[in-house]
Amino acid sequence: MDPSVALACRLLGTLVFATAAAGKLRHRHELVGVVSNYRLLPERLAAPAARTVFVLECLAALSLASGARLQAGAALAIALLCAFALAMGINLARGRREIDCGCFQSGLRQRLSAGLVARNLLLSAAMSPLFAVTGPLTRPLQWLDGVAAGFAAYALYRALDQLLSLQHSAAELRKRFV
Repeated sequence: MDPSVALACRLLGTLVFATAAAGKLRHRHELVGVVSNYRLLPERLAAPAARTVFVLECLAALSLASGARLQAGAALAIALLCAFALAMGINLARGRREIDCGCFQSGLRQRLSAGLVARNLLLSAAMSPLFAVTGPLTRPLQWLDGVAAGFAAYALYRALDQLLSLQHSAAELRKRFV
């Protein structure tokens, strides 16, 4: 594997999970309610599950950032993203679109949508090349290679995230004024 691809995947995952964990920390008083609102766990497990999600996101970010136990960190990142997509998908199938996704990536509330499910599945696919990182680099890494690609991928991710948030906000405004 080209080392710039691995670095870009690591940087994207690091930024996604670090900002998600920071958002959960910033909105920690809301997190238990968001987890509870998914209605996938008994109420008594919402607080421990919320803390566990936060810790696992921090571990994924640290592993991807440092490269320590990289394949385990990539597996954790993929598992988290797929679990979040599954939880969203279950609630969408139940017709529960109006609940907040709990991503806390922006100041805007994000309601569940197929777009959020697709976003998480695409992000999990973006982490999968990290399983191929096993041996020495195939060529010398130029620092700009992966950094530019990782930041570009993260910027696209954040732009999609904001568009999804704005789409829901616009739909809410139309409901109020129509």
